[in-house]
Amino acid sequence: MKKILVFCLLLASCSDKYKSISDAAPKPQLGLSKEVLTIREKDYTNINGSNKGKFSVYAADASHQLNIQFSAPNPSVHFTYRGSEIKSGQAIIVIDSVNLFCYSDTAGVYSVDFYLTDQLGKTTQKQLIINALANKAATPSFFYNLVEYTPQNWHYYFDASISQDPDGIIQTYHYSVDGQWITTTQAVMHWNFHSRGPHDIALYVKDDLGLESDTIHRQIIAQ
Repeated sequence: MKKILVFCLLLASCSDKYKSISDAAPKPQLGLSKEVLTIREKDYTNINGSNKGKFSVYAADASHQLNIQFSAPNPSVHFTYRGSEIKSGQAIIVIDSVNLFCYSDTAGVYSVDFYLTDQLGKTTQKQLIINALANKAATPSFFYNLVEYTPQNWHYYFDASISQDPDGIIQTYHYSVDGQWITTTQAVMHWNFHSRGPHDIALYVKDDLGLESDTIHRQIIAQ
């Protein structure tokens, strides 16, 4: 009985000692490279290399493996790690830091909580604000000039490089000449008219996420 009692006392003493060590140990440190992350909706792959959705999560003490998790209550917000999507509540083992990419299916302001847990079960929390902006359509614009005239042939060039996209990159230019549509990845287009009089030119552009702009019309007169 005395041996059992001593053993129990030793267990209690060890348990108390472990608890004291655990209580005295500092919490792990968690840091974010950005507290507010401003991104463009539906930019699923950082398509134009803007890196707006990229950020880093820092963890310490770097001498121990630590677990990072996040809680995203809105299903529109997604994170990828090394090219693969990670789910809310899924743990990532990290030594000192990880680079993540965030994208959102819809525009809005969202909050995401990140948690860092050490080997003693101590947890630290940081909040990241996601500001997902609506993708804005580009503004089409172009100018034109007569390059050369020969009998019954008016050679014009059209330049849409002055079109602007506030948050993306224009990928394609869609010209219409007298109702005939031409799609090109180049801003400049050449065209020969073989009849005098007015000709209708239209243009719309498409950005890197496939969003179309309004269509504008110009009329030129070959004479």
